[in-house]
Amino acid sequence: MLQMDCPNCDGVIKSQFLADLSTIECDQCNSTIPVKDVFVSTKSFVMHREDFLNRTFRFQKLLREVEKELLLMTNNKEVSPKSLESLEQFYSSLQELLAGARNSYRIEIPGDLHVEIMDGKRTCKGKLLNLSTAGASIELLEYDKPPRIKSEVDIVFPFSVFSEHLYTRARIVWTREQADNNSPHHTVIGATFIAIDENTQNCIWNYILDNAPAPRQGLPR
Repeated sequence: MLQMDCPNCDGVIKSQFLADLSTIECDQCNSTIPVKDVFVSTKSFVMHREDFLNRTFRFQKLLREVEKELLLMTNNKEVSPKSLESLEQFYSSLQELLAGARNSYRIEIPGDLHVEIMDGKRTCKGKLLNLSTAGASIELLEYDKPPRIKSEVDIVFPFSVFSEHLYTRARIVWTREQADNNSPHHTVIGATFIAIDENTQNCIWNYILDNAPAPRQGLPR
């Protein structure tokens, strides 16, 4: 969760949208204030977002190491359940901190919302896992081989909630093979939007506001 202090009262404003907004209304004094001095907060940590952004790479590296250690400890019957529980809590806190470092709020997509990915002359279908105005994570459903990292693709969002199909150019920033015995092909890709028009961006933002707990907010940055 993201939070900031209201300069007009002693209130603390908490919202997952603070990275996206230029202004926000304080629920305690009802004043509209500019968004600045944002902190990332978890159950265990509170850290200024800018300080954390300057050290994101180190925390990502630490998260990978904790993942490896969790796997080793989970498969070791001699490990104390309390030790395992504590490491899982630490891992969860790291994930929360890294989520707070995102430049745009990212909503987890419930149910099955499908997109089309056009990679040159190839087209494949995907299931949208999460979405922001800056990018998306997509599980590939039908494909010969996943798009290459750094390659550019076209993504079509045929959402029934919109009056028209949304279209944007995107760059693949990562691919990840997922272990799933029920699916011979289970690959997830991360895409960053690189050529998104104002209408598509506004439609995505409105979809996020309609499907996530929203504060009283000004326009996205």
